[in-house]
Amino acid sequence: MQLLFVGTGAADWPGDGVVAVEAARRGHARSHASLLVDGRVLFDCGPTVPAALRLWRVAPSRITDLFITHTHGDHLEQAALRELAAARSGCTPLRVWMETGAAATALAPPGTELRSVAVGVPVEADGMAVTPLPANHPGPATERPVHYLIEAAGVRCLYATDGAWVHPQTWLALRGRRLDALVWDATIGESTGDWRIFEHNSVDMIRLMLQTLRRENVVDGCTRVLLTHLARTLCAPHAELAARLLPEGLVPAHDGMVVELQPAQS
Repeated sequence: MQLLFVGTGAADWPGDGVVAVEAARRGHARSHASLLVDGRVLFDCGPTVPAALRLWRVAPSRITDLFITHTHGDHLEQAALRELAAARSGCTPLRVWMETGAAATALAPPGTELRSVAVGVPVEADGMAVTPLPANHPGPATERPVHYLIEAAGVRCLYATDGAWVHPQTWLALRGRRLDALVWDATIGESTGDWRIFEHNSVDMIRLMLQTLRRENVVDGCTRVLLTHLARTLCAPHAELAARLLPEGLVPAHDGMVVELQPAQS
C-alpha cells in the first residue's frame, strides 16, 4: 500500500496560494489535509487539492474513489470536487463516499456517483476494504464525522483526521487488530491549554493513546505513526517538530511525502 500525503495542513493554512515543491517538502507550506492511497483512492478534497495533485504530478483521471471524512470546507469544497470529476470525462464517474447523514444533503456534481457509507460497515473501493469509524469531531447536525480504516493486500491503515482522542466505538473496532500505519490528527502540535483538545489532538494526547494502543498490541515497533492536519498557528516549524519527535517514532508528515507499507512479517 502506498500513501501519498497530498496535503497535511489544518484549516488555518491559506487556501488561495500556489505551494512550491521545495517549500512543501520542508513543511514550510501546507495544503489542506488529504491522502491518496495507491494512486486511486483519495481521502478528502478541500479547496487546495486540485492544485496539490498537479504539484505532485498525480493525474486526477486515475482517481476512482473519493472518501469524505466530514463536510467542513477544508475537507470538501464543491469547486474542487467539480474539477476532480471533470478530469474523469470519458471515464466511469468518480465514486464519492460519504457518511449516510452527510450524503443525504450532499450535492453530486456531474461526473460523480454519490454513495453513502454507514459507520462500522466496510465497503469495497478499487480492491480496498474501507470501513468508516466514528470521530470525536463536531460537524453539521445532520452528519457524523468519521475516520477510515483502510485494508488491502495484508496491510491495515487508519486515517484519523479530524478528531480528538479515539471514540469508544472506534476503539472497540480496532481492539484485536494490528495497524501497519496510523495517520493521526495532530492539529494542536505541542501547544498546551488549547480549547481544541475537545475536537483535535495534541502531541501529548497522542502519547497517552499510544501507551494503551501499544499495550493492547494495536500498534507495535513496526507501526508507522504519521501526524497530519498540522495547524500553522499552533505547531512548531516542521524541522524542529520532526527532530523532537524522532526519538519517539512519531513522524510529522509533509506535503508530498510518500510512504510504502508492506505486510508485517510473521
